[in-house]
Amino acid sequence: MYSILLLGATGYTGTLCAKFIAQHYPTNIRWCIGARSEQRLQALARELRELYPDRVQPEIEIFELTKESLESVTRKAKVAVNGVGPFHRFSTPIVEACARVGTHYLDFSTETLWIAELIERYEDVARESGAIIIPGISPAAPADLLAWLITKTTRETYSRGPGEIVSSGKLSIKAMTPGSLTTVLDSLTTWGASWYLSGNSGSWVLTSRKQPPRLVPGSPLLSQALGYCLHPVLGPLTTSFAGPGNASVVHRSAAQNPGLYGDGFQYKEYLPTTGIWNAIFIHCATKIAILLLWIPLVRGLVRKLLTMNAGDLPDQEALRGVERAGYRAVGGAGGRIGTEKGVIEASLLREGALYEFTALLTCVGARVLLERGSKESGGERAGKGGFFTPSFLGMEYVDGLRDAGVQIEVRSADGNAY
Repeated sequence: MYSILLLGATGYTGTLCAKFIAQHYPTNIRWCIGARSEQRLQALARELRELYPDRVQPEIEIFELTKESLESVTRKAKVAVNGVGPFHRFSTPIVEACARVGTHYLDFSTETLWIAELIERYEDVARESGAIIIPGISPAAPADLLAWLITKTTRETYSRGPGEIVSSGKLSIKAMTPGSLTTVLDSLTTWGASWYLSGNSGSWVLTSRKQPPRLVPGSPLLSQALGYCLHPVLGPLTTSFAGPGNASVVHRSAAQNPGLYGDGFQYKEYLPTTGIWNAIFIHCATKIAILLLWIPLVRGLVRKLLTMNAGDLPDQEALRGVERAGYRAVGGAGGRIGTEKGVIEASLLREGALYEFTALLTCVGARVLLERGSKESGGERAGKGGFFTPSFLGMEYVDGLRDAGVQIEVRSADGNAY
């Protein structure tokens, strides 16, 4: 049996995952790269052999997106890492196969509404088989882990949850693949623009619990209409395109562990900005861009441009010195920031190419899931599966990310580290 099955290994991010596994996993691990093109898989295998000749080389699996083919290949693995996107178009049968046969599953989807559909359709199936399904482990992991760390720290220190966590997250993106842009276009084609325009009010889509969002301290008018708010710790903030998706994952974590997070917990994520005018510009530009891409004619023109530039892929070596991911999150013991004592702040920083960061987040999570799953037999796992979030992997995941070079810190307002 394979320890790791990497599906979609010949895609851009899938290849980065393959290289991460080959470089950082134990050299004797039995793993597999899978796709529909044998020729491209053989080329990837040769590249991995040249780069990492001292390790056991991956085996090759050819699969089709049919029930029989997918159940056959996923049944051979303990953990499946999936990179077949756009995920909502191609990967639903892969998730279904893993849920049915009991194979743990992770991917790096950004398609929140697709994840919501998966939970509704396959939660019971995965729970019965014991399959742990974590879709969208990247890019949601930084937000979810910081919220979990703050909640865990306030609970251990003050015997109560934080009530509300506000996050400031920024990905310094310098280049995107045509595949990533195609995913955005396909998502707008499938679901329209309403959820993407909803902001924090749409961040409960992965739970059955619905709550109206509270505003962070600042002007309600500016916060609602112009996207600007001034946080007492994080400073000026504005609308984040990724915020609602990340918040939906954090809210699912809270719904799955109410004893830790407490009743009425809320998480909101924004983009850091330099001031009110910059905040208003980013907010308006984000909303206008979404509305424009919602128009079929505009999407069609963008698709033509992507087709013309399909071979222009980001150079990871060039991006390592100019891209970064930075998050700060703040919570206090049971109330809104600025009104209570016991403020806890957490931060995450990773300098380097963001697509490599995606591979890192995914593959470190897969290794934690593999090591955790190896301690249980199939019978012990039965009935314990389902759809989980990155923080389900706990401190093992946090420590694994730190070992991989990600800076993660938790501290109080007076500077004490935890």
